[in-house]
Amino acid sequence: MAYPLQMTAADGNAQSEGRPLESVDETIVGDTSLPQDASGSVAQEAASNPTTGSDVVEPSNTSSSDVTSDLSSEVAAESVTDIAEPVKQESPTIEPSGEVEPGVEPSVDAAAVEPSVEVGSVESQTSTPVKPLTKKPAVKVLEGVVTAVSSDEVDLTLPDGRSAVIYRRNFGLNDEEPSTVLSVGDGAIGAELAREDPKGRVVLSRSWVLKKQKWEKLEASAEASEFVTGKVISTNKNGLVVDVGVRAFVPASHVELQPVADLAPYVGQTLEAKIIEINPSSERLVLSRRPILLRAQRQKVKELLSGLNPGDVRTGVVVSLADYGAFVDLGGVKGLVHVSEMAWERIGKPSDLLSVGDELEVKVLDLNVKKRRIGLSIRQLKEDPLSGVEVDTILTGKVTRLVDFGAFVDIGVIEGLVHLSELAEYRVQAPEEVVTPGDEIRVKVLSVDPKRRRVALSVRQAAEFGG
Repeated sequence: MAYPLQMTAADGNAQSEGRPLESVDETIVGDTSLPQDASGSVAQEAASNPTTGSDVVEPSNTSSSDVTSDLSSEVAAESVTDIAEPVKQESPTIEPSGEVEPGVEPSVDAAAVEPSVEVGSVESQTSTPVKPLTKKPAVKVLEGVVTAVSSDEVDLTLPDGRSAVIYRRNFGLNDEEPSTVLSVGDGAIGAELAREDPKGRVVLSRSWVLKKQKWEKLEASAEASEFVTGKVISTNKNGLVVDVGVRAFVPASHVELQPVADLAPYVGQTLEAKIIEINPSSERLVLSRRPILLRAQRQKVKELLSGLNPGDVRTGVVVSLADYGAFVDLGGVKGLVHVSEMAWERIGKPSDLLSVGDELEVKVLDLNVKKRRIGLSIRQLKEDPLSGVEVDTILTGKVTRLVDFGAFVDIGVIEGLVHLSELAEYRVQAPEEVVTPGDEIRVKVLSVDPKRRRVALSVRQAAEFGG
């Protein structure tokens, strides 16, 4: 809305100079620093610019006071509106150009594509710029025809007519001479490297292709649980280094079923092993012989157990001792000789009679094929001393120990018991009333129990018999 105003001397000068007059609306609205009382501001401005009669343009039917009053009300209303509702600036809409040059990809401004984020918002504080993922270019494998070959390089012609070369360092896995492998006219394959030689020839790597093929074959063998064969090329304190087309490692604990002290004799041997870990990207390959050895051992045990029967006599070697007996190797399977089956007489511990490495004959007592347990005996191959002890015979023995219920007497083949009631003709309260350890006495055999290994003796009846 435009209002007729009084013209000042400055405005008159502007008009005389040919400059356009600014409207009151533009002057007031353009001022962004209005005070709280808009009407008072206008009144002060009017008072600070006094006008003369010759400079005033009086419009018809409108007084100066009315114009000032109406203008003050209008400006106050517009000022309140501007303060209550700040101007919202909309982000400009970017539209792609309709015309694109042929053969040229359209370029898009990065600032236009990225979403606008207000300063102080959650997105501006937490979001980080996302780096574009770069896809690794695929390796090109090319095949060509050999046109020349020497001990240092191989020249080829590719199907598209370009010349290529394979240097010796990129030829084989074992640094072999190209002339010993290829001849003119043969086909050769290689991976294209990212450079050309000074002669402008495409440089290929045959060793890269060979290594890739080896790893693919090893991965297939690992997936199918197949065994691989390789030659031991060196050793270290942790195991064996084996060549299976690529370098592999066999830990020392996976060389044999039992710990191996010296690995040096394995160098030069060809071993069969199973892949237990493979990682082509890091060229890591770990092998183990244990699965093969365990399978062979199980087969051998199965064959041996099927040929064993209770009562058979076999020759074995003592491999370990325990408090309860000795383990004997029968040629691939172990059996246990319990301490009670080592001798007819009583022994304190197995080491009193046997040592590791002793070779001896044992008798098979019992067999459990399912649990692979074999019970063995040494004493069963010897004559039972009790078979020579007859009831009612008089023997001479030595008192070995005293107990509350009698005295034990060694009669040479076994210890027999003289009960408290058989020590004397009269009633005895304690065995030491009659005998003491170390005394030699005459006893009579009352009974023999071979199964329980017990012999009952009597001093009283021996005296009556001798009397």
